[in-house]
Amino acid sequence: MTEIKALLFDVFGTVVDWRTSVKEHILSCSADSIQTTVNWDDFTQDWRNIYYKFAADNSKDDAKSVFNSFVSVDQLYRQSLDVLAEKYGIKNVWTEQQKDQIAAAWHYLKGWDDSVEGLTLLKSKFIIGSLSNGNMRLLVDMAKYAGLPWDVVLSSELFKIYKPSPRVYLGAADYLELKPENVLMVAAHMYDLEAAKECGLRTAYVVRKGEDIGITVGPDDVDYFVSDFIELYNLLTVE
Repeated sequence: MTEIKALLFDVFGTVVDWRTSVKEHILSCSADSIQTTVNWDDFTQDWRNIYYKFAADNSKDDAKSVFNSFVSVDQLYRQSLDVLAEKYGIKNVWTEQQKDQIAAAWHYLKGWDDSVEGLTLLKSKFIIGSLSNGNMRLLVDMAKYAGLPWDVVLSSELFKIYKPSPRVYLGAADYLELKPENVLMVAAHMYDLEAAKECGLRTAYVVRKGEDIGITVGPDDVDYFVSDFIELYNLLTVE
């Protein structure tokens, strides 16, 4: 196989546990939230689902984002928080300042147990970086908070369009001055890897709790199929 020189990682769900982290952040920002009858697991999932639809709608070459109207993930999360507060009947529970603090939850997500150790091992042999739909400042804050040892932070914001647009994967390879086949895309979401593969990147699927529910993925679907980043390091360095 062609030599792998760089690994690019999806972040949300792949590197960090957003479900637990966001819920904890909401409750820490507002004691009144604890007194409500809201199911915060459902609330957090609904918040993320708004993002999924938004990213899908803004990943095509005819998307509005192409025409200088790019909306960042940070902007989306803040705007959609008002919508969710209305839906869950808690619009008067939070002040505007608290809403701003809650919307910042996505900057402060904890890594999975293997993330820092596994990334540090991989960094010793390869270039490693994010390739996420999160905006640049969000990804930088998250890396500092969670101790993620990226060599480079790459975001869809650089390309003004969202994954799974080919422009994101190919643009990232160009930034690294590498051919697509020299780059391994690592994700816990098969749609991300399928798009990367179509662009000529190699693919590694990592199994993460709560991600890709209802989707069947096996070793034959990707170049590497692993349970965590340490296993990925061992496989890559044995070759």
